Amino acid sequence: MVPRYNATMRRVGIAALIAFVGWLAVVLAQATGLLDRLEAVTLDARYTLGLGQKPPQAKIVVAWIDQDSMEYMDTAGAPWPWPREVYGQALAHLRQAGARAVIFDVLFDQRSNGDDERAFAEVLAAGPGDALAMKFVGYRDGGRDAAETTAMAARGLDLSADRVLAARARERGLVQPLPEFAAGADRLGFVNITADADGTFRRYDLLRPWGPPGEPAKLQPSLALAAALAAFPERELAWNGGALQFGPTALPLAVDARLLLNLRGPAFTFKPVKFVNILESITRADTGEPPLYPADTFRDAIVLVGIHAEGLEDAHPTPLDAQLPGVELHATALDNLLAGDAIKAPRSELLLASLAATAAVTVVFALTNMAWTLVWLAGLLLLATTGVLWAWTSLVALPVAAPAVGGGTATGLSFLWRLVVEGRQKREMRRAFQSYLAPEVLAEVLADPKALRLGGETRDVTLFFTDLQGFTSLAEKSEPQQLVAFLNDYFTRMCAPVLLQRGVIDKFIGDAIMAIFGAPVPTADQGRAAVHAALAALQTSSTIASELRARGLPPIATRIGIHRGLAVVGNMGSTSRFDYTAIGDTVNLAARLEGANKAFGTHCLVSETAWADAAATVLGREVGRIAVVGRQEPIRVFEPLALLAEATREQRALAAAWDAAHAALRRGDRAALRAGIEHCASLRADDPLAALWLQRLGDPTFAGEFRLDGK
Repeated sequence: MVPRYNATMRRVGIAALIAFVGWLAVVLAQATGLLDRLEAVTLDARYTLGLGQKPPQAKIVVAWIDQDSMEYMDTAGAPWPWPREVYGQALAHLRQAGARAVIFDVLFDQRSNGDDERAFAEVLAAGPGDALAMKFVGYRDGGRDAAETTAMAARGLDLSADRVLAARARERGLVQPLPEFAAGADRLGFVNITADADGTFRRYDLLRPWGPPGEPAKLQPSLALAAALAAFPERELAWNGGALQFGPTALPLAVDARLLLNLRGPAFTFKPVKFVNILESITRADTGEPPLYPADTFRDAIVLVGIHAEGLEDAHPTPLDAQLPGVELHATALDNLLAGDAIKAPRSELLLASLAATAAVTVVFALTNMAWTLVWLAGLLLLATTGVLWAWTSLVALPVAAPAVGGGTATGLSFLWRLVVEGRQKREMRRAFQSYLAPEVLAEVLADPKALRLGGETRDVTLFFTDLQGFTSLAEKSEPQQLVAFLNDYFTRMCAPVLLQRGVIDKFIGDAIMAIFGAPVPTADQGRAAVHAALAALQTSSTIASELRARGLPPIATRIGIHRGLAVVGNMGSTSRFDYTAIGDTVNLAARLEGANKAFGTHCLVSETAWADAAATVLGREVGRIAVVGRQEPIRVFEPLALLAEATREQRALAAAWDAAHAALRRGDRAALRAGIEHCASLRADDPLAALWLQRLGDPTFAGEFRLDGK
């Protein structure tokens, strides 16, 4: 068992090494950034499928400063950039219409008309529920002056920045709205949005750390978070484990405070209104006309004001739209925050990669049949895909690229190993077995090499032994080269029926053949196959004998012994040289039956266990109960005469008469027994078996049992 143990452990070690290489490929892909790019492709595919995609959950309205709005203001004598008073009028109107908050995705950082600025600042300060845009910059530290820097520092959130600072650097400078606007606004939120490595926007920075130079950093809110805080000032904002708790909802955040967005759709998915129509509604209100939008359009809504006009586009590529306006990214993050349905992105790449690689090598190494290997791999792939899509509908983005790279690499290397190394081993096995295995049996063995148990195993098999009668006389009359040529021809022709019946040529012993049926590939009717092979082989032997007589050489005859039973079969020998063979009492008994033919004058003897398989298709007669050398207990033995389908009338008559005689033996009617055997002797001239029975019937104690003293 040691060789098999060593081979198994070596194979397990190779499989483990390949799985590790698959995992290592993921580590390298992660270090080079390739893994993130591949993962982005899989994320886009999941977004595009639309499974679990929802419309906006919160009442969010986007007021578009579009081309129509620009042209309307141009005709009114107010070209872009508009007077700030316009925004103040719109803000006042939206508050009056019941808007919960109004958020401006417009950076009011440049001076214009002082009166206009003052009017807008007064509207901002007059009521709650507003937020303005600001942005971080890297070309300076702090704001425009110390006052602006100090004011911004005071706006920092009361949240620990350690968690985010550990994952990302603090911001340097910032650009705020004009001081009077900033002072009047409830909240300021940064509008910086960072794309993924491939330039596509899937994530959103909800928080960024910033602080005056030399002072501790505080977390500053994005425009989406500032909008939520302005709309729901009563809700508490706090860390809750790995999530940001905002009132009743918790938002899963990565350590860098980036949110994987649950995209609602392409551009203009959120309820759109035209900014110009808001201005027109203000004009209509002054003249007593109804507004262009129904009263409930803005009631309890969070209104985001954004720009989408020619030359002023703020477009970002996303998986669902190549040019999604930036204000809708803010709206998406805001909606995710309020609904609590942002997508979780667990960082389990290496774990899943190791599981995928392990599963792949296990299947490829454990299953020897290629078709079943592919079926299992396809099943695992389908199961994994189903799990990934189900998780996506449950708002979890499981890593796909890592297990795909790890599992794919491991699968490819495993198949390569099978092709190069184990393929070579199979080719060697084919060369070793093809001379004594039938092609179809060889194919089964190569498909499942485990059928060849190294070290042996107990199996139910049928042993088939032949011996060549007259070979000594032939050898005396032949030259060595002629004798070798004869044996090669004899073995080739005699082995053909054995291979045809799926037998295994175990070995040649001098002029004898040893064959096995039922191993290494099990067969249910192995006894039938062996007896059929024996009848065909005897016909071949008779043909060869006729050919020898025609050439003036001594004829030969073949004797065959067949027995079915338990034997130890497998590769046996030294660790460096071994043969596939069988050992045990079954082997010995088959060999003894071959030798017993000499005592009975027969050409083939079959034990009762093998005959049980063959009796339905083979015509034969019971020789008697025989106790061979080395066995005290006698067994019933039969002589096959012909295949039932090919038996002659004379053979059928002989078999019937012999059966009748043996029926008399079982009844104890010795007179009828003798008469029956004599009748058989008359049916077949020179029948040695009938003559032997008649001789033994002279002994009144003879009851059909023979004990053989020689081999």
